[in-house]
Amino acid sequence: MPKPTVVSLPATATAPADASELPLQHGRRLALVASGADDLVEVRGAGGQLELRIRLTAEGPVLQMESLRLTLKAAQDVKVDCASFDVHAREGLALRADGEVRVNGQMIHLN
Repeated sequence: MPKPTVVSLPATATAPADASELPLQHGRRLALVASGADDLVEVRGAGGQLELRIRLTAEGPVLQMESLRLTLKAAQDVKVDCASFDVHAREGLALRADGEVRVNGQMIHLN
């Protein structure tokens, strides 16, 4: 495995004075931007569309991702612990398990 290269990000002529950019493969750009009280780490596509943003806030990091597909695969568990979990699927939703399925809640609404 090749050793990773550490790159200093210079301010570019096309970036705002408070931003640094680094060109990536396939026309993407990595940008470091100061935005008010927060710092942003962004990856933008060749057309300028946002693909990944990490907003570093005083309360902690906030992750935003816009992509064609998202795949998570873990050899063990995937756990989510949050105040609220909302999923909206425009075309369909499938839940599959080779074992038991448990649904626990104070109130469970179906339709």
